[in-house]
Amino acid sequence: MAEFLITDESLTSVEGKVVIVTGGSSGIGLSTVQLLLSLGASVVGADLHEPLEGAVSSARFTFNQADVSKWQDLVGLFKKAIQLHGRVDHVLSNAGVGPRTNYINGIELDENGDPKEPTSLVPDVNLKGAINTATLAIHYIRKNPSGGSIVVTSSATGLHRFRGVDYTVSKHGTIGLIRGLHTALAAQDIPVRINGLVPHWTASGIVQEELFKELGIYTQPASAVARAAVKLFADESRRGQLIHVDHGVYKEVDETLLQVYETFQHEESTGGDEGIALLAARLNWFTDAK
Repeated sequence: MAEFLITDESLTSVEGKVVIVTGGSSGIGLSTVQLLLSLGASVVGADLHEPLEGAVSSARFTFNQADVSKWQDLVGLFKKAIQLHGRVDHVLSNAGVGPRTNYINGIELDENGDPKEPTSLVPDVNLKGAINTATLAIHYIRKNPSGGSIVVTSSATGLHRFRGVDYTVSKHGTIGLIRGLHTALAAQDIPVRINGLVPHWTASGIVQEELFKELGIYTQPASAVARAAVKLFADESRRGQLIHVDHGVYKEVDETLLQVYETFQHEESTGGDEGIALLAARLNWFTDAK
């Protein structure tokens, strides 16, 4: 795993850029909004509620109410950014909610005594919201002559076993989203980069710092993760990476994980993406792919 430092100088290229941040009213999202504004970017923040009074004070910030689980809310968000600024350069897909569903002991019964379907709130917000945000980001960012980038806030939870099942599924899914879109964008030579954040315990709306402190669990400040988000916007060399953040230490982890996976394959096996590329050519899938 490659550990690296983030200097103030390495973030300055976001000056003048237009950035959309979902889940921008608290936690990692709010800290990213504040950092971007301090660096001279223009930001359109989206959330269910505006940031607390005084949390953001800049003429370059616009709030747009949006529920990321709703497609039309996201369309309206991007159209608002285009209306205001004429383009979108970077997007942080950050909106998320914590575990909600107990699939083992929490099944409710209806009036007939039959099990009710569990709520899909967590995958709808954390995973479907990220998929749809990224889809719209690609649609708009690719129109820029120099392209731009997407950063998805996943979680260290997506890298290991975690008993909050609905949350774990959603965060493993966002890592799949990053990996899949990175490969597809590169194959079609589309000038949009995608990277991800996999932070450990971080103070936010989901992780209540005071409660975790009582339990003896360290939570890093959201500002530490915000620096990684902005670094991924600013550094054009970073493509398809997952940045792990813990105690303010930054490590790229996905290249190591993928190298380990390659050791599992038989020496005569065809790689997964290589295989689908061959199938795509034969069956005319992804006809715009190069």
